[in-house]
Amino acid sequence: MKMKHILLAMLAVLIAAGGSIGYSYQAERTPEYALAQIMDGVKAHDYDTVKRYADVDGLIATTYDESTKLLADDIENLHKTYPQDWFFRHDTAFMQQYIAERRSDDIVFIQRTLELYMDPAITPISRMDGQAKWIADEMTKFADSYDVRVESVQTNGTQAVAVVGITGRDTAYGRLVPQLMLKVDLQQQEDGHWQAVHIANITEAFYPVVKGIEDYWTMQGWQ
Repeated sequence: MKMKHILLAMLAVLIAAGGSIGYSYQAERTPEYALAQIMDGVKAHDYDTVKRYADVDGLIATTYDESTKLLADDIENLHKTYPQDWFFRHDTAFMQQYIAERRSDDIVFIQRTLELYMDPAITPISRMDGQAKWIADEMTKFADSYDVRVESVQTNGTQAVAVVGITGRDTAYGRLVPQLMLKVDLQQQEDGHWQAVHIANITEAFYPVVKGIEDYWTMQGWQ
């Protein structure tokens, strides 16, 4: 099984795509429309639409890099908070090297997991595929347990910031991260459509998601 920072990197992106949009939009070439298309695309397993309105590879890379940097930099406090977790029993230097060595493979793994999530009919053909398929199936359970609402969108020229509120339902998965706010940066593309390109508040989202992941392992009986 892949390490926890992979789930951490994915969860910040994927929970946000799990619900239905609650913000009205009026025109196709608006940030609101792009957010609606992302969410509707995920629900319909229409990966082409999702990739048109979200820079999926860029989101994976920046979310991975920013969350794993926090993981390495704050490893001492994480160990104090979760002393039972062997993954946090290292120092910053070790974690930095460990993450650097795994980065390329981890990102490929996340990309493959998304492919399997978006197309459940794909048959896993390797051990890595089997691991990715297991996580993709878990992502479906998360998606079914969260409601998502776009609270606000502020647009400034070709840049926009959306505040996305995520609320867990009263289920085992929904209680793992009861409330979360994400700030999503969007950019207008040359043809006028908008694209989500970055999660702007990884630091704010990091710690509740870490707690959710720790509680998830406990729920599964792995600690």
